[in-house]
Amino acid sequence: MTKYWKHILIVVVLGYCAWLLYPTIKYYTMPAEVRENLTKVEKDRYLDSVIKLGLDLQGGMHLVLEIDDSGLNDDAKKDALDRAIKIIRNRVDQFGVSEPVIQKQGEKRIIVQLPGLEDPERARKLIGRTAQLDFHLVREPDELGRVLRDLDTALKGVTVTGTRIDSTATDEEDASIGLDGADVAVSDAAPEDALSTAFDTLLQSIPGIEDVEVPLRSGSEDAPFTGYLVTAFGGAVAVEEGNREAISLLLQTPQARRVIPRNSIFMWENISKPIQGGGQGRLLYLIEKKPTLSGDHLVNATTRPDPDDPSTLNIGFTLDRAGGMIFARFTGDNIGRRIAISLDSLITSAPVVQSKIPGGEGRITGQFTDEEANDLAIILRAGALPAPLEIKEERTVGPTLGHDSIVLGVRAAVLGFALVLLFMLIYYKGSGLLACGALVLNLIIVMAVLTQLRAALTLPGIAGLILTIGLAVDANVLIFERIREELAKAKTVRSAIDSGFDRAFTTILDANLTTLITAFVLWQFGTGPIKGFATTLSIGIIASMFTALMCTRIVFQMITGRWSLKKLSI
Repeated sequence: MTKYWKHILIVVVLGYCAWLLYPTIKYYTMPAEVRENLTKVEKDRYLDSVIKLGLDLQGGMHLVLEIDDSGLNDDAKKDALDRAIKIIRNRVDQFGVSEPVIQKQGEKRIIVQLPGLEDPERARKLIGRTAQLDFHLVREPDELGRVLRDLDTALKGVTVTGTRIDSTATDEEDASIGLDGADVAVSDAAPEDALSTAFDTLLQSIPGIEDVEVPLRSGSEDAPFTGYLVTAFGGAVAVEEGNREAISLLLQTPQARRVIPRNSIFMWENISKPIQGGGQGRLLYLIEKKPTLSGDHLVNATTRPDPDDPSTLNIGFTLDRAGGMIFARFTGDNIGRRIAISLDSLITSAPVVQSKIPGGEGRITGQFTDEEANDLAIILRAGALPAPLEIKEERTVGPTLGHDSIVLGVRAAVLGFALVLLFMLIYYKGSGLLACGALVLNLIIVMAVLTQLRAALTLPGIAGLILTIGLAVDANVLIFERIREELAKAKTVRSAIDSGFDRAFTTILDANLTTLITAFVLWQFGTGPIKGFATTLSIGIIASMFTALMCTRIVFQMITGRWSLKKLSI
């Protein structure tokens, strides 16, 4: 049995490669209409076991992101980009995109390529969202009332016209606050992004704006700030949606910043709600500026069915031991107070603490779709970005470009393959036929290994495959030339074949080893397409040594063992 171990090894390797390639052949030869009608489960099963195509072949999304580190100190700026790349990679890996490319460009930019992505908008939200979860103490109503009175006093003579702040104050500093076209420092949140947070049944939500019966009022000279409010209660004020921009602009003025306590900050709720009399309104909270607890202590976030409505999903999260202790102490010290729970500087809810909450576990509830709940859980698990990211460039590579590239690449590979086969058949005759068979086996092994490694085939990868065709036959050329030399010495066919393989081995090993070293350097220090080229080339070199030194020799031995050849067709 040991005599035939090489034969068994070749059969096992080729059988395993054929098994790996079967899903790929079946999937890519499937009619387009059949492929489009596959269920999500069937498609995911295929995509998990077929050769992946890179961004340049199957299309997808190309993003250039720039990190805004202006709000970071010098120490935090040093590794902000590296931290952002790590977090983006964690998010994308959990998102399920095959073979994404995430790499640094310069000192502030990140390139993200997502092959085969079908929902670019979802990817933008997943990648760019800061996802900073914080817990703040809401200020007491009397504190809020005092700040509101001070704002009315400080803002007298200041009015809002469109997106412009007009001031009639005589104070030189107050009069020089022109904010033409000023951006509102609050992000809009669509109703479908609504969140609310509950810690079991121990916290109750703030009353909705729909319960407020105070009519809307317009800004007035005596109430330049509170004149825009619907009402004030708890630690929040209710603002009609149409007046939200005006309130945001007023809060940016130097007059307002001087009277708001340094340890406090106003923060908007993340969604608007119906108000009595029609229209939409939103809550604005006065909260402690420094969060008592941040999402840095969050260790896990998972989706789970809502106990009250199993058809919807919640996001359950767990804090680490230190976070759990902080939260237990925080809730124990503030029974009867409101806690503002914010995500990306927007308050998701401000429940009242009914009793001390130990354990460090909570849940985020809301009207989530399965996709929204899964994405939010991914973002929370991966952690918050160290600084906001701005999309500087966005390109969507269409499938037509990918199809054309594949056609041209395959055409080039087939043409190169055919020319090599023709040369080998003409120059080496019958032995050249064996070399052609070895070349076919080499391609099968390369494609199978790419499938096993879950590697993506790109245009540079196809170039590496074409180069492999030339390198694969090179080993056979060296062997055949050595055999010719041995035959010229009047050796028998069997002896010439054995000597030819033995003498060529060292040369083949040296030549392929140096190429492998180069390919390794390209893979180690290259990025994106260069890595794809290096991967394909490396696999091809190893496969060519296996097919040339083992497969071809076994066939020669089988032929000479079965027939007593006096002359070799070479």
